[in-house]
Formats: sequence, structure tokens, C-alpha cells
Amino acid sequence: MSDTLEMIEPEESDPNHVKVPASTKISLYLVAGLSQCASFIGRTFIGLYAVFIESTASALSLITSLRELIQQVFQFTFGRISDRIGRKIMMFIGLIGTAVSIALFPLIQNGWVLVGGVAIFSISFSIYYPAFAAIQGDLTNRKNRAGFISFITIIGAFATLIGLLVVGFASDIGNTERAQYIIILEITAGIFLVSAIVTLFLHDPPREMLKEKQPFSFDPIRKNPTFRRFVIINSIMSFAMSIGWPIFPIVRGNFASAKENTWIWAVFAIFQIITLFGTYKIVNKIKRKWLVYLGRVLMFYVPLNMALTILYWPAWWHMAIAGAISGACNSLYLVGQNTYILDCAGEKEKGTYTGVHNLFIGLSTFIGSLIMGIIADALIARFDEWTIIIILNLVISGVRFIAGFGFFLIKEPKHMHIIEESPTITTEEESVLTEG
Repeated sequence: MSDTLEMIEPEESDPNHVKVPASTKISLYLVAGLSQCASFIGRTFIGLYAVFIESTASALSLITSLRELIQQVFQFTFGRISDRIGRKIMMFIGLIGTAVSIALFPLIQNGWVLVGGVAIFSISFSIYYPAFAAIQGDLTNRKNRAGFISFITIIGAFATLIGLLVVGFASDIGNTERAQYIIILEITAGIFLVSAIVTLFLHDPPREMLKEKQPFSFDPIRKNPTFRRFVIINSIMSFAMSIGWPIFPIVRGNFASAKENTWIWAVFAIFQIITLFGTYKIVNKIKRKWLVYLGRVLMFYVPLNMALTILYWPAWWHMAIAGAISGACNSLYLVGQNTYILDCAGEKEKGTYTGVHNLFIGLSTFIGSLIMGIIADALIARFDEWTIIIILNLVISGVRFIAGFGFFLIKEPKHMHIIEESPTITTEEESVLTEG
């Protein structure tokens, strides 16, 4: 047998080619806002809470790296399941799990025990996310997908901003810093729970269901060279991003209170919203590669800002500058990345493609974060802690800057059929792939 490639044009049907009840659209928007708000606050304050309970750099690296590894690696399996049984049930189960797990975090007083709690949280999130990403593909085509995802991201950014302001002011109720973290984490758990309830009002859109049971496969990587190149380059960039994760919470946790950290991330959300609104009407016309490149090119400034905070401006407002740049960049990157993946996927395998991509991202971020945590602990034990943290931040900044140029090498996706030539070939044996 041999594979032949047949070019086909992207589907240019009506953007509303899938008839979706108004209640489903409203429910999806609510789930997007609530879940993105809760996941953002949860991911941010888990690391800060770990610093508060005096976790070591190694424990911090495991909290971040294991979180990413589990969330990303398990997404292939759960994405595949969502392709078979539907999006709604997977989203509901995942959101319930995240709500319960994060509600129990304040009971944990040891950094290594927190690692286990984060593992449970991460598994739950990995059940939810590929189904959420795939349903956005179910409701769109290549022509309008970037705009739709951008709109969903805007909703999430608005909800995150409101959520950060709520937990920031609500934390004032706590008389101690521990009480403030409890309030923040429990509110986050409540938002996850409400989001899970809203998913019950969703209806899975009509689509081609993946009926066959198929074991784990690297076919999207093997047979789709454009997607393969994107995954490799994005994995390198993710490695460069992740080596800062065990270091940044130490700086933010020592130079800003729990409430001040909500202001830092509120600035992040504000600039995310500004950027998304500024590009909303033209985002469908911007090439995917430029979205991901522009979304990563300035991220070298974040570790540089951390170093300057320690040296010259040890205040939350200075770290908020990095939050502003990070918010603007991440908004473009997330729209570009999610759109690129869905553009590469066949109609029946959007969840599968999302899962395969996230598997490699999870492995690269796990390795990067874990390595930096071990290095940081070893150096801090021998030298002055803050001198080492400054040096490491400068190194991380350089690595990020260099890695960002890799996105110049990716190509724009085009639909391809990969057809197995066989005497008994059937339409079920065809898979839609992307070739750039």
C-alpha cells in the first residue's frame, strides 16, 4: 500500500453551517467565561500558595511540571473519548473534578502533599479541556474559526478580570494571609462548580462521530508534516517558557501579597481584552504563524522584569508591567495555537489532534520545569538565593528570546486527503490531514 496526497479546498460554507440552539450558544459562552476564569485563578494561586506554605524550588517545579504533564498527556486519551461519546459529558465530569480537588487544597500544609493534590486537579482538567477545545471546532469552519475562538477568549478574559477583582476584594475578609488564600481558593472551586452545572444545558452539536476504537497513535504527527513541524517548534518554545515557572512564583510571592497578586493578574486580563478587541475584526485574515509568533516574541521580557524587580523596583506595580505585556502576547498566542490545531484536524478528530499536540507540550514543559527546579535548589543551597534567582531569570529571558524565532519556520495549513490505495478502499478509510 502507498499513500497519495490529494489537495482539497477548505470548506467555505456558511459560518453558521451547524444549527445550534440559542441555549447551547449561551451555555457555551458561560462555560467558557466561568471555566477560563477559574482555571486561570486556580493555576496562578496554586503556585503562590505553594510558596506561602514554604515549598522548596524542587517541590514548586514538580507542582508546575507535573500539572502540565498530566493535563497535557492525558488529553490525548480524553480527547479521543470525547470524539466518540460527545463533548458535554466529558466537560461536566472534568469540571466537577476540578471543583472538588481545588476546594480541598487549603487543607494541605506540606509542599510535597500539594504535589499529589495538583495531580488530581490536573487529571480532572485534562478530562474537560480537549472536549471544550474540540466543541469550538465543531461549531466553526476554517473561514470563521479564528474569529470565534478570539470571541471565546475575549469572554474568558472578561470573566477572568471580574473574577480576579472579586477574589481580590473578597480576600480582604481574611485577617491573615492564610485566610486570604483560603478565600481565593474556595471561590475558585465555586466557580468551577457553577461552570459544571452550566454544561448540563449544553447540547452536543451534530457532527461525524468517531465510531471505531483506536489505540494511542502518532498518526497526526507521522502523516501530517505541517502539524509535525508546528508541534516540534511549539514544544521547544514551551520548554523555554516552562523553565521560568518554578522561579516566578518565588519572586511574586515575596514581593507582592495575595491581594496584590490579584491586581497583577487583573492587569494581565485587561491587556488581554484590549488586544483581543483590537484584533477581533481582522484576526481571521492574519496568518496563523504570525499570531503564534507575535504571541511569543515579547515573552522574554517577563523573566527580565522579575530580575529588575529584585534589583531596582521591588513592588507589585512593576511586576504588573510584565503582566500587561504577557496578557497582550498570550491572547494572540492562544488564538493562533488553538486555531492552527483545529485547522490541521480532520472533521472527526479535533479532540485527537488537540490531545496529541498537548501530549508533546506536556512532556516538554515537564522536563523544562523539573530541570530548572533541581538546578535552582542546588544553586540556592550553595550561593545567595536572590543572586541566583536574578541570574536564572536573565538566562531564562535569553532562552525565550532565541526560541521565539522558531515560529518563522512553521507553515500555514492546507487541507489534504491522505488516501490509502487499496483494491477495497472505502470512504471510511480516508482521513483528512493538513499539508503546508
